[in-house]
Amino acid sequence: MLKLKPQIYGNRTLRLAFEFGLLLSEVAKDSKVELTKEITVRAEEIFIKELKANGYKKTGLNFIPLIMAALEV
Repeated sequence: MLKLKPQIYGNRTLRLAFEFGLLLSEVAKDSKVELTKEITVRAEEIFIKELKANGYKKTGLNFIPLIMAALEV
């Protein structure tokens, strides 16, 4: 069976990334903001930078400011 997850990230980090993307989508939908390529790339860069700097636990606690930064609210 072929595993499709990257070697450098564990299951917790991948779940956190999925939750971040889902939350970003829901906030954008509620705010009536269209998710463009630029917004999604910015959100991805913000998430990865935060993850490298603070780890997955602290990143999970900072979802709201990260989403606001990605959407430039």
